[in-house]
Parts: sequence; C-alpha cells; structure tokens
Amino acid sequence: MRLFRTRKGFTLIELMVVVIIVLVLAGIAVPVYMHYIQEGKKSEAYAVTDAVVAGALTYFQRNNTYVGGTIANFRAQDDVNNAQYFTYALSNLTANGFTVTASVTGTWGPAAGRVIWTHTGADATAGDAGTGTFTETGW
Repeated sequence: MRLFRTRKGFTLIELMVVVIIVLVLAGIAVPVYMHYIQEGKKSEAYAVTDAVVAGALTYFQRNNTYVGGTIANFRAQDDVNNAQYFTYALSNLTANGFTVTASVTGTWGPAAGRVIWTHTGADATAGDAGTGTFTETGW
C-alpha cells in the first residue's frame, strides 16, 4: 500500500492570490502616500507666507502703507531663501493691501500649483492693518 505524504508549502494559486492582494493594496496606498507628501510640501508655502505677512504687518505699522515694501523690508528674506519647494513673489502693493504668491518649483507638484495670500482692508487712519485669505490654484 502506498502512503501519501503530507505536502508542505504553498500552491501556485495561493501564491498568486497573495501577490494580487499585495498589488491591490499597493495600488491604493501609493497614491494616498504621494498625496500626503504633496500636502506636507505645501505646508512650506503657508509657513513662509505667514512670515512674509507678519513682516508686512510690522512694515505697515511703521509706514502706514504697504507701498514700497519688499520681502527684504518685510524681514522674510531668510525664510524665502531657505525655501525648497516654492518661489515667492510679492505683488499688488497698495496703501491698504498686497498679494504674496508661492509658486511650485521642481517636478514634485503641478507646474501651475500656487498658494496665494491676498491681503486687503488696511486703514492707517483707523489703525487697522487689514486681513487676508489664502487660496490655492492649479492643484
């Protein structure tokens, strides 16, 4: 009489099922991970823009206007120089407002990706430096 040995190990079908499950999980996990990486890099734009805005508010208290201000005058040049993922531009400087635009550099994000701070409503006679809002475009 012939004795059957018990088989040890996995069949090809079992291994293929495991590979398919791992690939499906990776297909879900990798895009989610890449999104988190992109959002983390975007936080640089918010932090540096906050530094520019803080300096702009100080500049406004001293000069009663935003006209003539630069990133260097706003005491944010070091923050801008140390930025890795965005370039920063100051525009639309008026007596009561300004705009800071952070644009994506490199290939980590969309070429048209921008984080924009628009500051309005300053009134030197009332001692009000105004307020602003963040907007994101190109994402």
